[in-house]
Amino acid sequence: MTIRPYRHSIPPEILALSHERDLLRRRGQYERADVLKRQIEDAGYAVKDNPRGAHLVILPGVEVDGKEYRIARQLPSMIDEPDTCLFSVLLVGRNNADQTRRCIESVLRYAGDTSLEILLIDNASQDDIDLWVIAIQQREPRLHLLRTSRAMGAAEAYNVGLKQCRGRYILLLDASIELTGDIFAPLEKTLATDQIGVTGLRGLCTYDLRHFEESQEPEVEVIDGLCLVFKRSLLKRAGLFDERYRYPHYMDIDFNFALRDQGVQAVVTPDLPLVCHPTIQDATLSDAERTRLTKRNFYRFLDKWGGREDLILEEHLEE
Repeated sequence: MTIRPYRHSIPPEILALSHERDLLRRRGQYERADVLKRQIEDAGYAVKDNPRGAHLVILPGVEVDGKEYRIARQLPSMIDEPDTCLFSVLLVGRNNADQTRRCIESVLRYAGDTSLEILLIDNASQDDIDLWVIAIQQREPRLHLLRTSRAMGAAEAYNVGLKQCRGRYILLLDASIELTGDIFAPLEKTLATDQIGVTGLRGLCTYDLRHFEESQEPEVEVIDGLCLVFKRSLLKRAGLFDERYRYPHYMDIDFNFALRDQGVQAVVTPDLPLVCHPTIQDATLSDAERTRLTKRNFYRFLDKWGGREDLILEEHLEE
């Protein structure tokens, strides 16, 4: 696997604007300073003020099938647009090209006559996965590439794809998943019931909103994010992923609660023909750092949902 280096630098004219803004702020000319701040942000840079002067952060841009958006927030949202297919299959790749290819190829192999689109969010990978996608797009128009210019947090990367989805149902797949048969027919059958809004491979239950265990019951509090499917129409009410989740743990649990808070059930679709391969861990994170980030996400979840016992299934409250 080859790795392509990324080099980012802030242009001199942007640094000059930032320096001028610092001077204006020191002189108390805040209105003029705010005008320069908006110019800097419109050019694609976030301004983080500190006592020694502003620190600039390059905001990630997005390229969608070759069309560039300088800043990710400029990407148009399709959430209010009508469905154009039955399933939108969404996955995020980040320096895991072999797994990503295997997952996408298995989706195409077993899609059959299912009306679908596949959206790969290439989260600033450096392993040439974008070149592979571009090569097969010539014969596979259902595959779309959304490539970020800088690495995003987990939730933000998923949201880039969610804004572009046009399927009646959205299927989130971890790149470690490999289909071994048709999963679309059984998933569609499950979601055909009005009361069911969320389904997937594996369910989690909770008795106290603090501990989550894998469940063999049909209805659950959470569908695991490895294979998570929901009705796209729910996004209009529930919103997108909470972008404070830069690390994925508890991100899917939070999103499940936001969806179920709209009055729908989460139900497991049993016996889906797929294989869960080991997930590739981010090699830049130590075990201690993963533990710290997981704990931080847990408290974020508790802060939002820790008092919502109404979202615990009645049979679990009784135990």
